[in-house]
Amino acid sequence: MELEERSIEELPERCANCGATLTTAEKQRIVDEGSSVALCTTCAAEALAIPDEDSEEGEPAY
Repeated sequence: MELEERSIEELPERCANCGATLTTAEKQRIVDEGSSVALCTTCAAEALAIPDEDSEEGEPAY
């Protein structure tokens, strides 16, 4: 599968979750990580803290 090249100019101006205006640094992080969703730093950190739905139910949540 070939990845599509994206540039900062092609990204939305606002966070897909909370609607905050994305900074240039946040847009650069999105491009560097190859993220499919444009999230601000706060929402991206919160998304990482939420366990995947595919994880086993017996695992304790920390």
